[in-house]
Amino acid sequence: MIGESTTENLTSTCSSLLEFFRPLPQFQQVIKELTDPEMALCRKSKAAALDSKQKGNECFLKGDYVKALSHYSQALRYAPLNFDDIDVNLAATFYVNRASSMHKLGLLEECVRDCNRAIALSPGYVKGWYRRGKANASLKCYEVAILDLEVAFNMENALPRKNHIKEELKMVLGELNSTKGTSISTSNNKNEKLAASGTKVQE
Repeated sequence: MIGESTTENLTSTCSSLLEFFRPLPQFQQVIKELTDPEMALCRKSKAAALDSKQKGNECFLKGDYVKALSHYSQALRYAPLNFDDIDVNLAATFYVNRASSMHKLGLLEECVRDCNRAIALSPGYVKGWYRRGKANASLKCYEVAILDLEVAFNMENALPRKNHIKEELKMVLGELNSTKGTSISTSNNKNEKLAASGTKVQE
């Protein structure tokens, strides 16, 4: 019985399932929908991907980040994932664009995940590091954010963008120092209260 099969007989189980489903018209229809070069649900098309990206950009500029997110997701679904550098860089761009929409919507952890995917595909893509740095800063992971922004700063060649990243770095450094200062102040206040109550402070 298929229901009682284990991982050890997975191959024979899959073969049995295939033999069971193959004659069914519904199964044949699903296979056609998934593999048809023109109408397949999973078809890959650079032109369709770029069209979805453009629609996403238009929505993003209008401030409609939900629709932008949807279009960038469509672009990723259509994007060819070959070992061609152009296709890989294209997919990395889609991930960062979607990450930007997620950042605007407050989906910070999801934003970081998409940036991770972009960086994994294209480690030299400055915007991947920059966007992840911004998201990490929003998550108050300031030290990690600084590392990301420093990578982006060192990679960036265009002076205006380099200066922009530098300003972002200054702000995040300020937030980090402020947080450390608050932590030290809180610790000192706690020690003062303990001392005032006669409790010995552990050194």
